[in-house]
Amino acid sequence: MTDLLIHDAIVVTVNQENQSLHNGSIRVTDGTISAVETTEPGDRDSTAEHVIDASGKVVIPGLIDAHRHTDFTLVQGLFSELNGTELLKEAFALYHTAEPTLGESFFDAAWQLACLRQLTHGVTTVNAMDFTPQLGAEAIGNSGLRGVIGPELADFLDSASADEQLADARRFIETYHDTYEGRVTASISPGGEAGCSRELWEGVAELRDDYPDLRLHTHLYDSAEAGTMAAGSGADDPLDLLDQYGLLDERTLLTHLLHADRDDARRIADSGAHVLHCPTVYSYFQAGKRTWFPLPALQEFGANVVIGLDDPFWFDSWDLIQEAKHARLLANFEYGAQQWSSYDLLKMLTIMAARALGLDNQIGSLEPGKRADLVIIDVDTARHQPYSNLPSVLMNTVTAGDVETVVVNGEILMEERSVESMDVEKVRAAATRERERLQTRTGWETSLAGSTPPDNSILRRISARPLLRAVTQYGRGFLNQHIR
Repeated sequence: MTDLLIHDAIVVTVNQENQSLHNGSIRVTDGTISAVETTEPGDRDSTAEHVIDASGKVVIPGLIDAHRHTDFTLVQGLFSELNGTELLKEAFALYHTAEPTLGESFFDAAWQLACLRQLTHGVTTVNAMDFTPQLGAEAIGNSGLRGVIGPELADFLDSASADEQLADARRFIETYHDTYEGRVTASISPGGEAGCSRELWEGVAELRDDYPDLRLHTHLYDSAEAGTMAAGSGADDPLDLLDQYGLLDERTLLTHLLHADRDDARRIADSGAHVLHCPTVYSYFQAGKRTWFPLPALQEFGANVVIGLDDPFWFDSWDLIQEAKHARLLANFEYGAQQWSSYDLLKMLTIMAARALGLDNQIGSLEPGKRADLVIIDVDTARHQPYSNLPSVLMNTVTAGDVETVVVNGEILMEERSVESMDVEKVRAAATRERERLQTRTGWETSLAGSTPPDNSILRRISARPLLRAVTQYGRGFLNQHIR
């Protein structure tokens, strides 16, 4: 018996043939897609365990957020009106005061809310780098979503030593990798040139040797001082830093690349590494004189570029579809029209992102034999009809609010906008309670009109050790850079 049957849908498979069915059915058995074919009359009277009539709706593979930091979901709106330098300083301060001040309940509520938002926005898989990965693994696993998660390793930005962080990472991998029916997997996630000592990079290389199947997920070239920071670890440049430790290959995920050049793009493409592009965070603040990344060169050399939303507190968005739209608009503005087609963008959010995460044999397209991760989108409305170019509708007009049903691993997590896998009211209540604690205990003043940071000095509110180590290593301009 078929566990799930979706019929009369417009099915955009994103398979190698770029096949779409105008009137299609998807059959799911034991969490795996067993058939994608034209709807037959009998499908409408099927005795499958669960039947969904998707007439006038579009089914696409589940969306994949390729780069996320999730710990501070609950600070949404606090930083939105600050300029870039102010935001970075306040974020850095909050990172070093929240854990001892607010405790685990704050971060647990943040992860639960993040999972709820990802689910309701059609994001079925997230690639996260965080300081509370254990909470993340459990939240993602229990919500029914899929995730790749790594503890963020950055001994220049944390009071824990390189050895302590590496030991914690090893424990996390041993405990959570390939858990929750395989939906939760681990990554190795050094913060990047800015936050990592040579000792930590050496330990990361050892971890990778011990766990060769895991992805390496890091930031690279996200500040103008990236070369100087890499030189502090004895490398010619950031790519050389990774290469020295055998960390630059097809299992490597490189985030941002704002200050990379054409030669860097060629080296990345030649290595097979993947690029995780987060356009809105930089356009929101115009971080430095360089406002974009080397898209034409990356395209020319054939690098795999995919899209992530980065931190929730930068610009308060969870809509990955709109992020893809923004990526195209900014690329066209910078380099000329038609940098990406609508179908290119859809592939970047699905099969290409799955390839980056090493999951393209399991998810990213709707094909027999793959796990049933899919999203049903309602386009049968006046806002979308009539149309003739479906990929354009999906990437230009659709928003996360049009997502109606979400399925992961064959399990229905949300149907007709009703969340089935999470207690929505419980999640919202915990988020509200912890947000109020955040404001009370940290001194942030908020109202309907906006928010104001605490009055006391930034230097008195942050951990002295990480600040001293960072300033000693990179100079006083360090805090003005995009740090993790």
